[in-house]
Amino acid sequence: MKVSLLQPEIIRGNINYNSKKVQELVNQSSGDLLVLPEYVFTGSLVLDEQADLDQWCKDVQHAKEKINIPTGKILLINSLVTQDGKKYNCYQLLPTTKKQIKVHPDQTERIKGIVPGQNHGVFTFYDKKFKILICPDFKYWKLIETAGLDFVIWVYHFTAENYQKRITELRNFVRERKTPVLVSSLVSDQNSGMSLYIEDDKIVALSKHEGILEVEFDQQKHRQ
Repeated sequence: MKVSLLQPEIIRGNINYNSKKVQELVNQSSGDLLVLPEYVFTGSLVLDEQADLDQWCKDVQHAKEKINIPTGKILLINSLVTQDGKKYNCYQLLPTTKKQIKVHPDQTERIKGIVPGQNHGVFTFYDKKFKILICPDFKYWKLIETAGLDFVIWVYHFTAENYQKRITELRNFVRERKTPVLVSSLVSDQNSGMSLYIEDDKIVALSKHEGILEVEFDQQKHRQ
């Protein structure tokens, strides 16, 4: 099984431009599981606190519907979604109906009325088990069960200021849980990319430019 971390360089707020970037990287990737960063269509809500979230939900939904996912691949795609009159920060595993809702929205999201999810589900594709932690969810990793997982996907917005602190936290997690982590980030005027794979004492990362990082896992090996 191969995982592709897609790291686009976006223009914050420009959904049309960003959706084209997403499609380009989807087309170029060779993984079975394709992972996009959080707020990939719009840029982080923290950097655009005055955003019209109803309009975001509508415009991004249209953009998602236009994305062509190659047959046999799973695309992890993030956006705000509305369900039963409530808004969630949600990762959808398209074309399936599976999803992971952000369990710990940040302060800006909470103020804007974004509702938290209940738990972190276990997803199984291609005989591999994993969980998806969205941004602040990782702060609570000591409360999250990881036994039996082949890896964890963490989606986060790296900056020059927070990178080293987050790397230290990731090393502590990997050292204690003995579980690899794939980190998805994006490039923008405020974000520095650096999507990465960390296992044991090794880190393999993209630069601060648009790109794709692909990690292949042994199909026969599974963590007990």
